[in-house]
Amino acid sequence: MIDMVSSLNSMYNSRKGEDVHMLQRETKSRDTAKLKKACSDFEAIFIKQMLDSMRKTVPKNSLLDGGMAEGIFEDMLYDKYANKMSETAHFGIKEILYKQLSGV
Repeated sequence: MIDMVSSLNSMYNSRKGEDVHMLQRETKSRDTAKLKKACSDFEAIFIKQMLDSMRKTVPKNSLLDGGMAEGIFEDMLYDKYANKMSETAHFGIKEILYKQLSGV
């Protein structure tokens, strides 16, 4: 009887250790995904700042001035451009950030 309890106890402890390791792997996986997303978002913000600076150099034509609505739409459009460029273009900023922050 004591051997059976001891055997069950050791099985429980080994299973508990496996659960802890599995939980640690899942947590690390989630943290990695969050870090990659944060790096990608930072790259998109950086690209948006770059596009805004470039847009300011283009002279405005008073003949086709769309007013405040055009300014809001244009800002939203450049946000989408920045997000898409971050997803598809290879600027390398998010990779460098990820390597630096993750310690890879």
